[in-house]
Amino acid sequence: MTRENIQGMIESNRPFTISMADGKQYTVPHRDFIAFTRKGTSVIVSTEDDKVHILALITMKSITQDEPAQQA
Repeated sequence: MTRENIQGMIESNRPFTISMADGKQYTVPHRDFIAFTRKGTSVIVSTEDDKVHILALITMKSITQDEPAQQA
């Protein structure tokens, strides 16, 4: 995965899911939940319950755009 791939998903302003090589998945509901590390080789994903995950781009298998949450 490249920084440009992730940046494109962030700029789409839609939720997306990152799938890792180990099978784990991380949902990014909004651009405020993800940031690049200084060197740009990893991302920091924050969850809605305030957990933080540091994910290396090299271990990412895919990114999938999700449907936006329905507004009530």
